Amino acid sequence: MSGNEFELAWDRVKLKLSKHFKVSADYEFILFIIGMQELGQGIRDFSRNEKMDLISLARCRLLLKQGYLKETGVDGQGWPMFEPLKSLNSMMPSYQTQLIKKGVIDYFEHVEFQ
Repeated sequence: MSGNEFELAWDRVKLKLSKHFKVSADYEFILFIIGMQELGQGIRDFSRNEKMDLISLARCRLLLKQGYLKETGVDGQGWPMFEPLKSLNSMMPSYQTQLIKKGVIDYFEHVEFQ
């Protein structure tokens, strides 16, 4: 996918979610929505720490699908646990963001949100 196609696809995802949730969907909001979907506990009040954990869960799920992580089980509170398969430490943050955005685009092509 070319850079222009990528940006158009990203904008379509943002627009779709903005319309659905009646907000201006940004990067972190989109990750939060994916995290809620992946946790499977539905919409409820989340603490600030839980919201950050949901964003991390979304990142992990997206990186899992791209072969960077593997799921190792769940913790005592029902949250999935992951371990790295490939190092992300040497990757530039901007490239990591592009990788996550690409995962988001793919996610919403294959998963309907509730």
